[in-house]
Amino acid sequence: MENGTVTFGEAALLVRQTIQPQDAVDMPYIGLEHIEAGTLRMGSHGRGRDITSSKFKFSAGDILFGKLRPYFRKVIRAPFDGVCSTDIWVVRARNGIDQGYLYYWMAAKDFVDFASQGSEGTRMPRAKWEHVARFERPMLPLPEQRAIAHILGTLDDKIELNRRMNATLEAMARALFKSWFVDFDPVWENIKRHGPGHPLADQAAARPGAPSLPEEILALFPDGFEDSALGLIPRGWRVTPILEYAERLSGGTPKTSIPEYWNGDIKWVSAKDVRNAHGGFVLDTEKKVTALGIERSSAKILPANTTVVTARGTVGSYCLLAESMSINQTNYGLKSKLGFGDYFVFFTLANLVSWLQQNSYGTIFDTITTRTFKQSKTVFPGPALIQRFDEEVAPLMEHMKSNLYESRTLAGLRDTLLPRLISGELRVGDADKLFQQEESV
Repeated sequence: MENGTVTFGEAALLVRQTIQPQDAVDMPYIGLEHIEAGTLRMGSHGRGRDITSSKFKFSAGDILFGKLRPYFRKVIRAPFDGVCSTDIWVVRARNGIDQGYLYYWMAAKDFVDFASQGSEGTRMPRAKWEHVARFERPMLPLPEQRAIAHILGTLDDKIELNRRMNATLEAMARALFKSWFVDFDPVWENIKRHGPGHPLADQAAARPGAPSLPEEILALFPDGFEDSALGLIPRGWRVTPILEYAERLSGGTPKTSIPEYWNGDIKWVSAKDVRNAHGGFVLDTEKKVTALGIERSSAKILPANTTVVTARGTVGSYCLLAESMSINQTNYGLKSKLGFGDYFVFFTLANLVSWLQQNSYGTIFDTITTRTFKQSKTVFPGPALIQRFDEEVAPLMEHMKSNLYESRTLAGLRDTLLPRLISGELRVGDADKLFQQEESV
């Protein structure tokens, strides 16, 4: 530490504690595939019992930094003890450096860029510790380091809270769909109310109690079943292809050789965007096109709340458009024909995904075609019940969407404050004022 600066090598300790597969059976595993690019969060994790080679061991709170293709900015703080890929650095702060501060140091764009510049390898570039160890920052007092980590961490905590809230909201909406249109709980409830004279009274009595529903909703369901191609379904309902009540919408790609078609303000959804937003709303896209690109290609602008499903390659990822967007030809859009029922279409598609994957076509790449959708079998309960379902889940879905927009704003604020705080350009007190202004908006 000289002249008021500190190098990364002086601030950070690289932990190289290896562990063999037989000793990691009961531990969670984090690979590069489990860390989202650029978001500073872990999407999922694997199991130690599935690894076949030696890995690094880490503890909760350690910094995990993806050294393979470091420009992807795969950086997280470990939420638990576990093992990770050897393409991930396990890093701890040295004396005089706050661990949270060091995490944001490593998440800052200038550090990621520096790591990328010193990478070795053309096809699979890997960051070199000896190179990043030379990276310098101003040496800030420990209390200021902790204050910086607290400000940025508060933003990340709110983003994580929104993520957990959205998981709960999504689970509630899915549970309602399953109760009404898979398990047919309201029908069984109506059978129970019919009394012991009903042919299915004994079966109804043996079923676990379902969530109570208002009389007006129960009145929308019958009190009996009939045979169908899908087995017993509520009396009066029909088995139909999803295309009977959902319009299939296609996409396209403007010519990439014409610059005037690209970098516009119309979001263009690729299969990658759908996978990233799987099961929820897609807010933004990696690429955008211009109105001219839409006009001179087969791409179209699809309305908000259109369900989008990947139809080629790795088929079956799906999401909802948070706003009007275009899609490419590797995806299909599904939009209700009824003037309502977009959420019913979305959850029906979600319930249909396994069947679509099993019935895709192609020798090299799996493909969902119009014929696949035409051959699908779904339960159609009638417009009144579809409309009521959408009314019930709309507040949950809109809350999810609102949380996603808020998290995007918070992540933008974090990434704006981060380099200025870490570099010392912005003092903690000034950043605190900006943060308080953002919270009051």
